[in-house]
Amino acid sequence: MADQLTDDQISEFKEAFSLFDKDGDGCITTKELGTVMRSLGQNPTEAELQDMINEVDADGNGTIDFPEFLNLMARKMKDTDSEEELKEAFRVFDKDQNGFISAAELRHVMTNLGEKLTDEEVDEMIREADVDGDGQINYEEFVKVMMAKWILHMQYASYMFIFVITIISDESLFAVFLSSCCCPFEMVVCFVYEEIIICREYHKAGSWKGNEFGRCCGGMGSKEKKMKTLCLHGFRTSGSFLQKQISKWDPSIFQEFDLVFPDGLFPAGGKSDIEDIFPPPYFEWYQFNKDFTEYTNLDECISYLCDYMTKNGPFDGLLGFSQGATLSALLAGYQAQGKVLSDHPPIKFVISISGSKFRDPNICDVAYKEPIKVKSAHLIGDKDWLKIPSEELATAFDNPLILRHPQGHTVPRLDEAAVRHLCEWTTSVLGDTFAHRSCNLENSGAEETNTASHSDVNSGSLIPTYLSDLRRELVLLRMEKLIRSGNLEGGAKIK
Repeated sequence: MADQLTDDQISEFKEAFSLFDKDGDGCITTKELGTVMRSLGQNPTEAELQDMINEVDADGNGTIDFPEFLNLMARKMKDTDSEEELKEAFRVFDKDQNGFISAAELRHVMTNLGEKLTDEEVDEMIREADVDGDGQINYEEFVKVMMAKWILHMQYASYMFIFVITIISDESLFAVFLSSCCCPFEMVVCFVYEEIIICREYHKAGSWKGNEFGRCCGGMGSKEKKMKTLCLHGFRTSGSFLQKQISKWDPSIFQEFDLVFPDGLFPAGGKSDIEDIFPPPYFEWYQFNKDFTEYTNLDECISYLCDYMTKNGPFDGLLGFSQGATLSALLAGYQAQGKVLSDHPPIKFVISISGSKFRDPNICDVAYKEPIKVKSAHLIGDKDWLKIPSEELATAFDNPLILRHPQGHTVPRLDEAAVRHLCEWTTSVLGDTFAHRSCNLENSGAEETNTASHSDVNSGSLIPTYLSDLRRELVLLRMEKLIRSGNLEGGAKIK
C-alpha cells in the first residue's frame, strides 16, 4: 500500500511524523496519531482512528512506527480519493454549484455513470438519497454516507481476502471477476466473496454458465444473507426484555444477524426479579429444584423450541441469557448427538450469557458427552453467582471464546475491547456459514434444471445491502455485462 505514495508525499509524512517523535526512536504514540494525520490534511473520525490503532497496535504497546504510519496514510488517502471521484461525478450536474442536484439529475448521473442502470435500481438510489422527499439531494452528504457505509464494511475485506483465496483454486475463475470490476480489489473481494464461492461450486459440478450464475445468486437478498438467531430470555422475564437489553450493545456486533426474541412457553409461576424495571407479562421456560437436578416441564419446553425452530427457521444459531443460555447449549448438544432437530440444519453458533450446565446425569451423558463442535462465545461476570457454572458450560464446547466482565448476573454493558472481540467473532461466524452454504450448492446445482435465460437475470438481487454505494453499483454493472454476454461460460478468462 505504501509503495503507491510518491517520494514527495513520503517526505512530507516523515516531516510531520518526526515532529511528534520526540525521542527520535521512530515511533509515535497512538494518542498522537489523529493529531499527525490532521496536520497532513486528513480528518479521520474517532471511530476510524480507533480502527487504525486496533489494526497496527496488535501488541497493545501504544506506539506506531513510521512504516505502519505510511500504510495507514496510503489507505486513508485512497479512501479520500475515492470519495472525491464520486463527488466530482455529481458536480458535473450541479449547474448552479450550490451543492444540490435534483432527483431527476441524480437519475441522469446514475444512468450515465459507466453502464446503464435499470429504472428500479435508479429509483432505489433516489429513495436513499432524497431523505426528506423534497426532490433536492445534497450530493456531498450523500457521498459521505455512502463512503462511510463502504469503509465500515471494509472490516470484512482483510478477513474475506484470506477466505476467498483459500476457497478459490481456479485462477481463471478468479481472473474473470478481477477483470470484470472497476473498483479497488478489496471492494471486489468484499462484494463478490459469496458469489465467487457459489460459482466455483457450480464450476466444479460441470455446470458453470452465466445464466446459472444468475439463477444461483438471484434472490439472495439481505434477509437470506443474515444469520437468523433465536434469542432465549432468562427465568421469569420476557423476549421483549432481552431484546431491550441486547439493543444497548454496539449495533455493529449484530448488523448482519436477524435476531428473533420469542417468549417462554409458560407464564411466570412466581415473582419476577424485573417487576420494578420492566412491565409484565413475564415467562419461564421450565421450573427446577434448588439443586438444579430436577426439572418441571423441561421436555415440553424442548419440544416447543424444536417445533418453533422448524416452523419459523431455519435458524443459524442461538443466543441466550441465564435459563435461555442453558437451554441454548442443551439444544446444540442434543442436536450434535442426534437427539433433537434431526430435520433442522446444524446449529452453527451459540452465544451464552450467564449460562450453566444441566446437572441431571441423564441429560449430561447425552448433551455434554463430547465437546460441542459449534462456535461459541461465553460472557461471564466476575460478580455473577453463576460464574463457576458458566465457566463449566464453556468447557462443554470446542474452542470457546470467553469474554469476562466485571458485572453480575445480567446482560452486561460491553467495553470497547469486548465489542471488538465480538465483532471479530461474528465476522468469523459469517465467513464459516457462507462457506457452509456454498458447499451445499454443488449437489443442488447438479440436480436442478435451470430454465432462466440470460435476460432473466435479476441483477438487483446480487447486491448485498451492506454495500449500498456507487462502487457497488459499478461492480454490479460489470458483472451483469459478463453474465449477459455469456463470457463466464466454462470459467474462461476474459479476452
